[in-house]
Amino acid sequence: MTLLDATPPKPPLKIGRYILLVVVLFIVGSVSYPLFRNYPEERAVSRFITTVREGKFPEAYNLWQPAKSYTYADFLNNWGPQGDYGKIRKFNVLGSRSKGSNTVIVTVSINDVQPPIDILVDRKTKELAFSPF
Repeated sequence: MTLLDATPPKPPLKIGRYILLVVVLFIVGSVSYPLFRNYPEERAVSRFITTVREGKFPEAYNLWQPAKSYTYADFLNNWGPQGDYGKIRKFNVLGSRSKGSNTVIVTVSINDVQPPIDILVDRKTKELAFSPF
């Protein structure tokens, strides 16, 4: 093997590219974490309201995971066709905020009724309740 037949040496590592990649990933993670932290709880509320909108009230009552004092009749008075919001035609999850380590408050606009409703969601069980806050 002669000098002309030798394989060229590998180029040196571009450490600057790796540092830039780490910085970009850190920035993307820092921005997206607050945006998606409460996504599972927002999804639980969306699933519940979609179930109510479809008229599947027994299934929605089970998704609510009510306390024993909150009967099915109470549930229908709040969420049924003759309830506080009437027949749900549309809804929009406006946002969410954490309240302590185990609770999320999800704000939802239903049928454009003002003010929007706040629904409490337990992080672990996804139990729903009206927000006292």
